[in-house]
Amino acid sequence: MIRIVFHLLLAVLLQTGLAAAQDCMAQTTDFDFGAVSLRAGAVNQTAGNVKITCRGGIISAVARPVGVCLTFGGGNASDGGTPPRRYMVGPSGALLEYQLRQTSGGAPLSQMFVEVLMLLGNGSATVPIYADIIAQSVQMPTGSYSATYSGSGASGVRMRTGVLTCNILAQDQAADGFQVRAQAASSCDVSTTALDFGNIPAQLNGPVDKTASIEVRCTDGTPYRVSLGLGQGPGVNNPAARKMRNLLSTLTYGLYQDAARTQPWGDQLGSNVSGLGAGAAQIYTVYGRIFGNQTPNIGIYTDNIVVTIAY
Repeated sequence: MIRIVFHLLLAVLLQTGLAAAQDCMAQTTDFDFGAVSLRAGAVNQTAGNVKITCRGGIISAVARPVGVCLTFGGGNASDGGTPPRRYMVGPSGALLEYQLRQTSGGAPLSQMFVEVLMLLGNGSATVPIYADIIAQSVQMPTGSYSATYSGSGASGVRMRTGVLTCNILAQDQAADGFQVRAQAASSCDVSTTALDFGNIPAQLNGPVDKTASIEVRCTDGTPYRVSLGLGQGPGVNNPAARKMRNLLSTLTYGLYQDAARTQPWGDQLGSNVSGLGAGAAQIYTVYGRIFGNQTPNIGIYTDNIVVTIAY
């Protein structure tokens, strides 16, 4: 009985010593979004991976698993939560929110478990990581944004290894840091209200005037031009003589830049409107006029105008 206990203790000590000699390293790629647009609806995604390489330990021709736990902090700018809200830092300290995920569209990444199969003292595993920019606001300044993850500390990347799991004969191991980068380009958003002339008489003796609005949001300092298409009326080539239709009947109208209805608003240089982005909403009024001396058929008249922002 004494000899059996002695051999069992020796086996446990031997296993422990061999596990301690095992050395693992985690290397995470950088995540570079490149040039991104921050307008509403823009999709900014990229991907990278973390590669775990292990050497040493029990040298065996039989594959055996090593449990690896990776904890990803929030980088140099985050809210410190679990999982953290992550930010890249840009011009004048502006914060651009992004997120890391283990699966595309999945939950924010905080921890991951990876099983590395060891064979003849060596093993490796590569796991993809996805990143997406959450912020969609042209109020963000253009320029370079970045975040840094160190290889240690709560805000960086930490790794712990063990036998089968991260807790049996666990060891803290080295993990390299990485960066997240993006270049915010000039961006614009636009929204409009409908131009509704309401009910009009069947015999138009004089003009009917109504207005609509165009709201433009462009990144600060971005020059832009707002153009209005000529609509879908037949044979229209003049922004002051567009046509609404009701079957085969038409109503002639114009769209203008000024309340006096003297400056037509069209889609050619000289008839469109220029502006300079301020990172906030800039509102333009569209002045519409249905001309008098028309006798339209009774019905609903419509036209569709394409609003184009060139920047």
